[in-house]
Amino acid sequence: MAITVLELFKVLPRTNCGECGVSTCLAFATQVIKEGEDLAKCPYLSGEALRLAEQVKGQQEQGVGRRRESLAIALEALQEKVAPLDFAALAPGLGALAGESGGRPFLEIPYFGHRLTVFKDQVRYPPEAAADPWDAILLYNYIASQGAGEPGGTWIAYKTLPNSVSKAKTMARLEGKLADHFAGRAEELRQRSLALGGGPAQVGEGAQVQMVFQPLPKLPVLLLFWEAEPEEGFQAQAHLLLDNRVLDFLDLESILFLVERLLGHLMEENEERPENG
Repeated sequence: MAITVLELFKVLPRTNCGECGVSTCLAFATQVIKEGEDLAKCPYLSGEALRLAEQVKGQQEQGVGRRRESLAIALEALQEKVAPLDFAALAPGLGALAGESGGRPFLEIPYFGHRLTVFKDQVRYPPEAAADPWDAILLYNYIASQGAGEPGGTWIAYKTLPNSVSKAKTMARLEGKLADHFAGRAEELRQRSLALGGGPAQVGEGAQVQMVFQPLPKLPVLLLFWEAEPEEGFQAQAHLLLDNRVLDFLDLESILFLVERLLGHLMEENEERPENG
């Protein structure tokens, strides 16, 4: 029988010490069960928790297998969706370059500082970029949107997008994870943002780090980070804002994938993608 978040939480220290890299034991238990986080990151595991470790590991491995199978099915469906599209006609509206190789049309799309070549049935990566099927999912969704025009120029929160209520908690969790990770290290976040191609911005009042990223040509993302103020009782906070025309280029779930990918680069982690909800 699968171990639940609550069952794991009950055998954790429940001291909220933060040494695992997460602010609370409940959040850590959620990441272990839902996202495949390593249970051993808790330095104070009880004997009962250690006895559950092998069961948790097996449960995580089963989850990875199921997600990989679902990923392959989703990727195939998206490739079928873009197959009839005219890449050359779509290129300007997507901020891409169109080309052809051996009679096969492709789009060259800037993506997190790399230029990826997207055929209708394959994504080719430059030597310095690691292949990731989640990137392919995101790129094909971007193409399938057939987006046109330019970003609207107004920053909005994910939770304000239509029909985003069920997924807004995932975005809030990602923002909280980023804030916890860089609490007390605002300058490190700034330097990592610059290295990732982020540009300074002046938008959020009092935010110590304000950076605009361009992970895809028509999809800017604004990062705002406020450092903790213990004397005032405030924890570190991070918010990720999107352009008001973001849904012209990506669906709600793909936006979460994009944000998670951005956080993965900033935090130098390679984790499973967030689950829905």
